[in-house]
Amino acid sequence: METFWAIAIGGIIVVSVGYYLVTTGSTRALAAKRSEHWARHLHEIGTKMPYPEAPFPLRHGEKYVMSLKDQMLVEPRRGTRVSTRSTDAFTVALAKGFYYTAAAGKSVSPDPGDELKEIDTGVAHFTTHRVVFVGAKQTREWDFAKLLGTTEEPGGLQLMISVSNRQKTSGLASHSVTQISPGMAYQITEQVRDLGFDDAKAAALHAVGQVRAQHEIVQESFFIKEEEIERRMEAWHKANPVGEDEPATNAPGESKHQANSAQLEEIEPLAEIDVVGEMFYKRSFEALRKELKTEGNSEHTVEVELRNDPDNEYSDSGKAVAVYIRNNQVGHVPEWLAPKVFDELEPEGGNVTLGARLFLDYFDAKPQKNSVKVFLDSRLVIK
Repeated sequence: METFWAIAIGGIIVVSVGYYLVTTGSTRALAAKRSEHWARHLHEIGTKMPYPEAPFPLRHGEKYVMSLKDQMLVEPRRGTRVSTRSTDAFTVALAKGFYYTAAAGKSVSPDPGDELKEIDTGVAHFTTHRVVFVGAKQTREWDFAKLLGTTEEPGGLQLMISVSNRQKTSGLASHSVTQISPGMAYQITEQVRDLGFDDAKAAALHAVGQVRAQHEIVQESFFIKEEEIERRMEAWHKANPVGEDEPATNAPGESKHQANSAQLEEIEPLAEIDVVGEMFYKRSFEALRKELKTEGNSEHTVEVELRNDPDNEYSDSGKAVAVYIRNNQVGHVPEWLAPKVFDELEPEGGNVTLGARLFLDYFDAKPQKNSVKVFLDSRLVIK
């Protein structure tokens, strides 16, 4: 009997060790592969940003940061709770307090009763104003002006974004091995927005060293524990802090951040505003067609009045600005810009009259494509 149990226990140990070797070998192989590609992608970001062309028209003051292919649009749907996490990963710290563990598995734990579903697959574009997902089925935008918060899974392989104009939290997930995660792309975007491209590029290049350092540690021993990896990487972080080297061109007593801030590009004043929401004011455009004696498909140079509209219940900021032509409301200033315009108008009584280009579509056009473009001058300066 003792011989039987000895053989049985021995068999269990062999199976367990075999399972450990298979799973650990698989996860570490994927982590090693991901670390190699992440290092290459981070090096590209650190040497090539800013990229020359944005994939879509940018807003005033908006800067294009990067795009990630093969991203999944995800959102919680009714289902069972899933909570799993793999070990054997590599960690990257882009900035103080931001650490990424790029595990080969996943860690998902949405609200009870919900599970994340893949809705679409496409490209995620990151700018200093928003994240835009363009997929095969739909396009989704997360505007930073309406941002409530973000949550990230290990490695940033899943990035969930909450915005005030959408009830459900949704986000991006990636299985891509050849490019950095959406969470890391978001953190680089934050650095570009807050500190400029130079600081973001320096952080990306610093992260290359972190990735390679941890890869070397993991390669030293197949059985090295995650706690030991973390301990040695913490020592590496202390020995190689972000932003340790100051550029030689700094003035005496001037920090790297101050030098970069002084070199930030001066933003030119906004020249024009494309009015939004025209589709909700068809009667106003019908009245204008009659007043201007046109059947449509015509352009007119007119005066418009911008009026602060703090009681607008559809404004997330509470600083809506309505647009009027001859006392007919024809739309409003885009929400992303409205707070700036509102604050500029408030000391002046909450309104201003400016020139504009009005396009009137045919009265029977379906859908109607009426439009208003407001031209800014010294009466309203927006930077």
